[in-house]
Amino acid sequence: GVPYGAVNLRSGVAPDESTVTATAAAGTLSLEFGALARLSNRSAYERVARRARDAVWARRSQLGLVGAHIDVKTGEWTQQDAGVGTSIDSFYEYLLKQHVLFGDAEALRVYHEAVRAADAYISAGPWLVEVNMHAGTMAWQFLNALAAFWPGLRALGGEPEKGAGA
Repeated sequence: GVPYGAVNLRSGVAPDESTVTATAAAGTLSLEFGALARLSNRSAYERVARRARDAVWARRSQLGLVGAHIDVKTGEWTQQDAGVGTSIDSFYEYLLKQHVLFGDAEALRVYHEAVRAADAYISAGPWLVEVNMHAGTMAWQFLNALAAFWPGLRALGGEPEKGAGA
């Protein structure tokens, strides 16, 4: 259910396209496909976007964390670093926005579970770090610029005090 990183709409997936894609890809198209479904009156677009979200979430660790890269063929995590920045950002961001824009209650439920896990493992004081998705141990101790959306997302979700770390 997770999409390839690149698909030519005319010719499909290139034979040499990697089967490894970023987790963010499962969230990135959800808003666009949701809007397309409504504008075209074709619910299939939104269904495939939800399927991608659900496929990633079903593969979360016991800690409730998702990794950065996943193999679209096997469903195996190929990069098990969990954070809210590079390669993962859109997954978190669009969960809440799916609910805000489309009333998607399941997206809101997943959002709340995902941010609880992020608060528990990825927040280190005022910092957001990357951890191993299975152990919760520090993987990278640096600030990732693509995590800059997090304070705004938490404010949109009604928790502005949690935006700079829990």
